[in-house]
Amino acid sequence: MRSLDPSFFRSIVIVPCDGPLVPELRKAGATVIIRELPVLRRGVFTPFGIIRFAWQSVTSVVFLTTLARAAKVDIFHTNTASLWTPGLVAAIKSKPHIWQIMELVEQPQLVRWAMSKMTSIFSSRVFCISDAVRSHFLKGNARYAGKFKTLYHGVDQTEYDPRAGGVSTVREKLRISDSALVVLYAGRFSDWKGQDVLAEAVKILSARGLIEQYDMHFIFLGSCFPGYEHCQESLAGALAQLPEPARVHLKGFQRNLPDWMKAADIFILPSKRPEPNATVLIGAMTMGLPCIGTNIGGTVETIDQEKTGLLVPPNDPKAIANAIAVLASDTTLRESMGREGRARAQELFSMKNYCRTITAAYDKI
Repeated sequence: MRSLDPSFFRSIVIVPCDGPLVPELRKAGATVIIRELPVLRRGVFTPFGIIRFAWQSVTSVVFLTTLARAAKVDIFHTNTASLWTPGLVAAIKSKPHIWQIMELVEQPQLVRWAMSKMTSIFSSRVFCISDAVRSHFLKGNARYAGKFKTLYHGVDQTEYDPRAGGVSTVREKLRISDSALVVLYAGRFSDWKGQDVLAEAVKILSARGLIEQYDMHFIFLGSCFPGYEHCQESLAGALAQLPEPARVHLKGFQRNLPDWMKAADIFILPSKRPEPNATVLIGAMTMGLPCIGTNIGGTVETIDQEKTGLLVPPNDPKAIANAIAVLASDTTLRESMGREGRARAQELFSMKNYCRTITAAYDKI
């Protein structure tokens, strides 16, 4: 939104609820409408869920059609493959529709197939967050390949800048010494993000005596979608049972993520299932942190193995513990990976390139 020329573009953004994005969008010049639209999630697949999804779909088509007419909408832009009604309305109104895909849904197969078909048919251009996502959506759908283009997400490199500002106060607040080694996780708490695997890895490191040897601390940041509170509760219970709970900090969602990254020495994303391409990982690389991730999905495109970080098998706490131990024992390696990671982020994951590509797509259609 900030990158669009206000003399040429007028933006309307629909979000499902009030939250931290709303004032930021308004500051960027967008008109914000708060309205829940029907999103395809696993909770839909119940008798009540199906009825609710169908009813919301009908009412949202009516709402969006009315809005498009009143606001004289020229272009529709959908930011998730789980939301279908804007594409339907764009087709009804004979307007161009850009679809951004940030999901890599493998199961259920019916949902994967339906998402692939909907995004292919009801779009003018589809931007995928990684090559892994593009390939996933084109399975059995190759005739639409011309619509699909990989566009990596970017982060604001003025915000994610390890040289900016003073010394982080995060360590002081958590009473972590400057000489301690801090491992950071940040992301959603869900069944597939692998926080429980990281908790098991912490237990392994403790059993080996490495946590005390390297004065390790572990920070978990994040929140969960409504209905997935059990993931956060389960993680809190597992962390409380660890041999050295005082070295583990569960701090919830934080808006000033670069400050927390500045306080860390290693960033980890231990996903059990393929990540489309996690923006938080790009942010960590931009902050000059060596990264540990699983060798599946878009993470393989983000981390350059043994150059900017380490890739490990999913759902393997021993492999995660080994990777943390390797980085903990070698300061020079961490610094080298951090420098290489920041350079890679600046080259491949530029917010300027991202905005330039989106704006060019608007202009062309």
